[in-house]
Amino acid sequence: MTNITMYRTRLCPFCTAAERLLGQKGVEFEQVWLDDHPDRRGFVASILPGHRTVPLVVVDGEPLGGYQELVELDERGELDARLGLG
Repeated sequence: MTNITMYRTRLCPFCTAAERLLGQKGVEFEQVWLDDHPDRRGFVASILPGHRTVPLVVVDGEPLGGYQELVELDERGELDARLGLG
């Protein structure tokens, strides 16, 4: 089973869009809320250097990026395989 984690905040529209996309794919994923994290940007960058915003989606320990990266993977037909769907 694929382990998917999305780091996010509550008011982020890109986080909501990423949640919707993952939901449409039918995958289960953990959401880690960073609203109260004292150094949210630093924390995200520690997972994926250079990435400082949410959402950040991590699959089996490999950071995929944010919503735009998910959309790009999906458009190239690569997202399903990365999510363990085939």
